[in-house]
Amino acid sequence: MSHLKNNLVFSSLTILLVTGGSLGLAQSTHNKVSSQKLEAKNVNQVSNYSGDIDLLAVSQPTTPTTNNGQINSAFINRFNNAVILDSKTNQFSINQKTLPINATKLELTELDKLISQSNVSLKQTILEVPKANVVQDGNSVVIGDSPKTAEEIASDSQATLITIYHEGKTYLHTYWWGTRLGVSRTLARKIGQKGVHSAEAAGALAGVLGLKLPQAAVYCSFISGVSYLIGTALTKTPGGIVFNFTAGMPSGGVWGFEWQ
Repeated sequence: MSHLKNNLVFSSLTILLVTGGSLGLAQSTHNKVSSQKLEAKNVNQVSNYSGDIDLLAVSQPTTPTTNNGQINSAFINRFNNAVILDSKTNQFSINQKTLPINATKLELTELDKLISQSNVSLKQTILEVPKANVVQDGNSVVIGDSPKTAEEIASDSQATLITIYHEGKTYLHTYWWGTRLGVSRTLARKIGQKGVHSAEAAGALAGVLGLKLPQAAVYCSFISGVSYLIGTALTKTPGGIVFNFTAGMPSGGVWGFEWQ
């Protein structure tokens, strides 16, 4: 009788364990399927986006610019896929189909403003410089001091050197949010010798890039801002310089400085 009782208890425990295991497996399977459905739902939600974009940055509205006029990198990532460059007109425009669905009024206003200002600047510059020195690079335009420079900057094929400071190249690389300006060491020192705000300095830059004096004078004011930023006189700059400036911003809004 004792044996029978023990067997019954053992059998009951076995049934409970098997049942519990089955329920646990079923719950695990349910959780896995639910997770897959959630993932699939999330994929569908972002299926409108494509290209090299940080989806986490795209998903949240952000402040377009910082206090010093620098473009917020999250803002650039958020709208890069929504801006296209017409290869015939070299003008930027917005692709309404790829705009973030939660774009704010503030963001769209700033986006329109930046694109309009970049288009005005780019159109004016392209009219002034030799056509051979203009190269489209995806959704941006490179204007070099020569066709070779423009091609090298566009393809990012400049020789990589071990030293920190190089002679560098002189070029304009225009994006929808602003421009990246490169100035060679020789030209930077020459501008410094002439006096960065002088007509002679503007003439030196204009002569290299093929610009008209008023446009070159504007860029010289940006170079002046960089000189102040790095604390080095242009006449003594150890290498070529390169930096960003936001479309439509004054010279104090330079950022992203690097030695070439």
